[in-house]
Amino acid sequence: MEARTDAAHRWGQLQGRIAHLPPDVGHHFACGLVRLALVEALVQSGFSDAKSWFSHWFCGLESVPVLTAHVAAPAWMIADTLLSELSLSPWEPLAEAAGHIRRAARPDRGAGQQAAESPPPLAVEQAQRLAEQIRGEAEAGWPLAALDRLHRAAAGSRHFAPIERDHLTVSFPTGPVTLEQAPLNPPLWALDLVAGAAVARGNAGARPLPLPGAFRSEALRPELWPRERAILVADAASRTARSLTDLVEAAHAAVRHMSATLGGLRSTSRAPMLYRMLAGFGPLRPIQIERALQLSKNGVRELVATLVRAGLVEMTTHRHQAIVRAVPPGRANDRTIEPDGKPEPAPNATFAEFDAAMARIDRLLGPTPRDEEDGEPDW
Repeated sequence: MEARTDAAHRWGQLQGRIAHLPPDVGHHFACGLVRLALVEALVQSGFSDAKSWFSHWFCGLESVPVLTAHVAAPAWMIADTLLSELSLSPWEPLAEAAGHIRRAARPDRGAGQQAAESPPPLAVEQAQRLAEQIRGEAEAGWPLAALDRLHRAAAGSRHFAPIERDHLTVSFPTGPVTLEQAPLNPPLWALDLVAGAAVARGNAGARPLPLPGAFRSEALRPELWPRERAILVADAASRTARSLTDLVEAAHAAVRHMSATLGGLRSTSRAPMLYRMLAGFGPLRPIQIERALQLSKNGVRELVATLVRAGLVEMTTHRHQAIVRAVPPGRANDRTIEPDGKPEPAPNATFAEFDAAMARIDRLLGPTPRDEEDGEPDW
């Protein structure tokens, strides 16, 4: 009861915060949720250090470290499947953010990666089937009862809780030898994806959000007693609710800081949307911003220049490629945009000279075709 009380309390706080999110805060929160779901899915799939290389990998500038036998599918396939499903979310801010990020995706796919032993779309299909199986069951007395039922169903599924280990027969000169293989990491991220919708069905007003980290392999062990599993489920739900609440609070703080800095921009400017995406999801290359927001190269340059002069983003390079990343609020300068829409001059003379040189080249050469090749500079 103690574990369930804590989980229900955190869940209620989270749903209350999300129910009254302003549109700009909701967009920032959704971008952060997409990143959290992607990183958690990769970690659960066997890429244990995904958090350290995710940003550069998503930009197409780093490859995935050496894979192990526990990985059932390539990282890019997991990310693409998850982004595709999130872009169909009934919660509009999440669907919009996932759609933008999916258009921007340029992950390194690896030339020599093996085919998926367990295709990610199949995992989503299996998870949705389990969610449909528990739809008609009686409701319990606490708001996360659907998580208990979904855990029980997953514990009996060979797809999410395999009981037997696979065996491999190897031929030696002395005769064949059978070796026991370690099982593949089950695609628990697919259960996280459908869990929010299953919980929302029994709670009026709840948002059908993915719940990254709500499912752990230890809670699916078949030898667990019902109360043991209930405690593990409640603890995982409490940690997930706490993580999402932290994302909401970070979104509020970032939007307040952005509003104070960019208060003089025109209402039609897309600079705030770009900042929310960079601050919520993570750094992107200029060509990814073009695709995400469907802008021209010059349009992206102007948006980035505005945010750089305001001290909200910075330009860095990785492997000779430009990357745009949000500046943490603690490091940002206190420069603001004047009411007439003209930003104060940036003290970074190098960036100003570079931008002026690019403007002169554009005037001389006129419109240039968009750079769509990975090997060409995209800034």
